[in-house]
Parts: sequence; C-alpha cells; structure tokens
Amino acid sequence: MSINYALYENHLTTDPADFAALVEITASADSEAIADRMIEQGSTVTKPDILAVIEDLVEATESLLLEGYRVNMAGLFEMFPRIKGIFNGAADTFDPSRHHVDVGANPGSRVRDDVRANASVVKQETILPAPHLLEYVDLGSGETNDEVTPGSIGTINGHRLKFDDTQADEGIYFIHAGTAAETKVTDVQKNKPGQLVFLVPTLASAPYYLEVRAQFSKAGPVRAGRLDAQLTVFP
Repeated sequence: MSINYALYENHLTTDPADFAALVEITASADSEAIADRMIEQGSTVTKPDILAVIEDLVEATESLLLEGYRVNMAGLFEMFPRIKGIFNGAADTFDPSRHHVDVGANPGSRVRDDVRANASVVKQETILPAPHLLEYVDLGSGETNDEVTPGSIGTINGHRLKFDDTQADEGIYFIHAGTAAETKVTDVQKNKPGQLVFLVPTLASAPYYLEVRAQFSKAGPVRAGRLDAQLTVFP
C-alpha cells in the first residue's frame, strides 16, 4: 500500500512556484490495529497476549521516564523527559506554576531508515479547502436535513464554516432548486468554523439547496460548500 500525498502552495517561501507535499493520512492505528497487524504478519502470540505486552510496554516506558531515563525502543522511537518554562536566572528553581515536565520524542533510526528506503508514494489531486456542511438542524420543525421553517432558527454543523460577514459574496445561501434563485441569510447569531446559527429568511414553499461561501485567503477565490441533503419549505 502506498502513501498518498498532495501538493499545496508553500507559504514559508516567497516564491509562488514553491509547493510542499502534505501526506494524506490513511487512518489512525491504535493498539488493537497494531496487534491485528502483528497477527497478520504471522505472529503465533494471541491478540490478548499482544495487547497485554503493549500495556506492559507503556507502563515500563512511563516508569523509566519518571526516573529520568531516555528510552530507546528497539529503533522504533526515542522518548525522554524534559522541562518547559522560563527560569529567572541560574539560582531559580522548578515552580509548578511556571514550569512543567513534558515528554519529548523522536522516531528511531531503524524505523526511519526502513520507511525512507521502502516507502512508495502516490500523488493525489490537491483538495482545496472549502466549507463542509454536515447537517442542517431546523428549530421550528425539529427536523434535521429535511424541513426549513422561515422565521425560525437554523443551525449548520460542519467544518470550515466561518465566513467574513463584511464581504458581500460570503455567507449562507438558500438556493431555489427549480429556479436557482438565491436568498442570502442576513441575520447570523453564531459564525464559527464548526457551527453557524442564524434566522431563516422568508422563503417561498419549494425545495432548496443550502450553501455556505467563504474565502480562505486574501488573494484566493470564494469557495462554496453545499449540504448533501435537499431541504424543503412546506406550504
């Protein structure tokens, strides 16, 4: 299986032709997934035993870190204790209100060398950021992704929803499914990346699409995200 990546403009340099690769993480692998992979690779140890050993490994690593050890786990990773915070001169001492103990970590040489030598990569189409609408909740009807009640409170939950309400081409729009006529929401109570709360405007009885439009950079275009479900204003 390959590592997927996409290219994005590199804002750390001044050259507009510079792009950087961003890996698209396949998924998260927890202890269960690690145990399953070990069994797939031919381990004769049972899954419960593997999970028990992983738990013992975590506890042993924690105890060694608490004793000030630098833990090198078979070339997989290195972990070490460190102290964060500012000390006021050489005579200052640890103060829990200003300092705290943390853990640092680095990939081990074995796993780093193996990934560098054996990884295969596949370039994916760059996905530009845009509002992502997960659901519309209508307070007037109590329905989700179904009915719209003009004059009631509507809530959109999702990601990257926040827009600049001072810009005429950004905001929340109801789009008539038949005529494509647009009605922009003018009364927004909450404008956050994960949630929009607003007063539903006056709408004729009809099915509608719901869109959020936002700009993600000063020089970039306004991008729209549309709810998958079609909403309806009933007579």
